[in-house]
Amino acid sequence: MHRVKELRQRLGLSQEELSKITNIPRTTISAIESGKATPSVDYALRLAKALRCTVEELFGEEEFVPFLGFKEGLFVSYQVSERRVLFPINLSEAEDCPEGYFKEGKAEWFNRQTLPTYTFAGCDPSFKLLSKALREEGIRLLVINLPSKKALELLKDGFIHMAGVHMGSFEENIRLARSFLGRGYKVVKLFSWEEGIAVREKYSLQELKSKLWLAREEGSGARKVFEELRKDMAIENFRVVSGGHEKIAFSLMEGFGDVGITTKAYALEYGLSFLGVKWEDYCLCYKADLEEDRNFLRVVDFLKGKRHTRLLSYLPGYEKKSLEEVLL
Repeated sequence: MHRVKELRQRLGLSQEELSKITNIPRTTISAIESGKATPSVDYALRLAKALRCTVEELFGEEEFVPFLGFKEGLFVSYQVSERRVLFPINLSEAEDCPEGYFKEGKAEWFNRQTLPTYTFAGCDPSFKLLSKALREEGIRLLVINLPSKKALELLKDGFIHMAGVHMGSFEENIRLARSFLGRGYKVVKLFSWEEGIAVREKYSLQELKSKLWLAREEGSGARKVFEELRKDMAIENFRVVSGGHEKIAFSLMEGFGDVGITTKAYALEYGLSFLGVKWEDYCLCYKADLEEDRNFLRVVDFLKGKRHTRLLSYLPGYEKKSLEEVLL
């Protein structure tokens, strides 16, 4: 199983352009990519040089690793640096056919998705909408719902391409990213959003102290806000809910708690009352050398562009400010 088509697309080359660079007929390149032809040593060397890799990286056995905690099941896959990550399919949300089945450390492949694929871990719901728009542009974006610190850990360990962070101001996010990642990463401020108190019924501030609060897991921006309120209000009655801002809002709507910290967008979506507490800068973190990948730059340009700005303008509690970015 080779990577000719994947690396060609990563560099933004058509088969015709690769043909001109390598002096290999386009029909031959097409046959190699589809598995109908095996390249000669000469052709393999030319392709590797044009695609900026070694012959071994292009045609050798590819290293793969299961996503953190993935033991067995159907998967889709994507490339991060020099290894392929096998990601478990969520059958209720899957937009792709499974690429294979993983069990006891072995992968049985059915087919291989050839769309350029990138992964984002964070808790911003607008990325789910973004993934649908990017699919129309021929790019697959996998969105994984995780708190900020966990997303940074996965980015550092090479399991994902992008991490979403919202632990306060832009400067606070930079400090956190630097402590997790070190050098060689970009931090881009995309927008600001409002987090606050969501409730099913109207309570006075005094009544809120005795109600059952729902708190997100450690390492999330919402948990940080909750801990600040917990200290100020002497809150004692709470339980932790994993699964993101939407899970908090859904749990409140279903009566599993009385009060929780979530975003304004999710609070209103689930018919809850909302009291704003804090505006936070939402930042995107990724390895700086990914900017050599033309398709990845298309993703970043989309996030910075007018279409994404217009999308956010329709979501309550979002505010698009001037873009800022730093290289760690």
